[in-house]
Amino acid sequence: MRMNGAVVLLIVNAVVAGLFALSYFLIARISRGQRPVIAFGVSYLLGMVTPISEIAIRLTDYPAPFMLASYMALLGGFLAMAAALSIFHRKRPPWTAIATLAVLGLITRIAIWGGTRDDLIYELAFQLPLALGILLCSHTAFRTGKGQLNHTLAGLFLLSGLNFFIKPFVAAALGSGQTARDYAGSAYALYSQASTAILLTAAGLTVLLIVIQTTIQEYVRTAETDHLSGLLNRRGFDRQALALLASAPIGKRQLCAVMIDLDHFKRINDCFGHDMGDRVIQAFADILRSTAPKSAHLARTGGEEFVILLNRVTAPAAGLIVEAIRAHTREHGHADLPTFSFSAGISQYQAGDSLADLMRRADQACYRAKTLGRDRIETDHGIAADSTASTVVPFKAVNA
Repeated sequence: MRMNGAVVLLIVNAVVAGLFALSYFLIARISRGQRPVIAFGVSYLLGMVTPISEIAIRLTDYPAPFMLASYMALLGGFLAMAAALSIFHRKRPPWTAIATLAVLGLITRIAIWGGTRDDLIYELAFQLPLALGILLCSHTAFRTGKGQLNHTLAGLFLLSGLNFFIKPFVAAALGSGQTARDYAGSAYALYSQASTAILLTAAGLTVLLIVIQTTIQEYVRTAETDHLSGLLNRRGFDRQALALLASAPIGKRQLCAVMIDLDHFKRINDCFGHDMGDRVIQAFADILRSTAPKSAHLARTGGEEFVILLNRVTAPAAGLIVEAIRAHTREHGHADLPTFSFSAGISQYQAGDSLADLMRRADQACYRAKTLGRDRIETDHGIAADSTASTVVPFKAVNA
């Protein structure tokens, strides 16, 4: 077999597809949280069959099975990619569209079997299912993913789909060979393999970047999340709070910190056991998530210690939010849990404050609330929000 440029590209494409598949399988093995990337590996394994089949066509006296395998594997790889993108982003794959295109591709390929190569109608029919398959990938990437990388991926798949619509005209102009065996030696094969390789390799690298980015984000999320409450831990809170403090204009920083300490938590552990104490922690974390504003940064920083950082909120408004949390704590609705309360301290950002300054004053206010009888709120300037005199704000009003 003479090693012309198209044959070399076929070999290169097979190797590249295999490397992509191996990369995804290794990621899935290393990171258990990334098992969905196996679907990407399957997509590239299918894509790998196409160049191998094209090479095999030149070496056998019975090319028909390899001709069908080449076509259906390429279409299958595109359809598997559309499914993989949906699975990766935890969306339902477009199974109806995938099945429809698979059947369309098979029927079309059989219908034009033995047709006149280089004829424009033949080439358009040949490329149409493939073009629709890769356009489905573009639509799925745009629909399921967010961010610049996903939009870049959608654009690359769109360009690839348009390229498949251009290929019939190039094939008619340059000639794709009198037979399937002659294809690899044609000028069109060089164009087809090169253009497809460039666009799909770029798309493959973008998919790989998305997978790596997501893996890193999940590792960071795991490292910065308290395993019991599901809230941020100290590391995660400090990173997000410092980023928020740095992003707000110095003259317009309107931040409040709330330090919360569950009252007599040791007594709950001693009387009911540590398992019950864990359930109280989880129940209170649920109350914080459901009652605090969605923009709030919530963290568990110690055994029974919690922190809330509120952006664009003044101390009086923070007091209303904490009162709403207290109201939900009193009515937490867990009949199988012991009654519990908390003491809280609120501090408001002052010019020149560091995060440590803001948290220290909130902690001091919380300590004052505990020494003054617990089950109460204190602000950093010493004005108490007593549980018997404060106003309870309904949940909907707080989140409005």
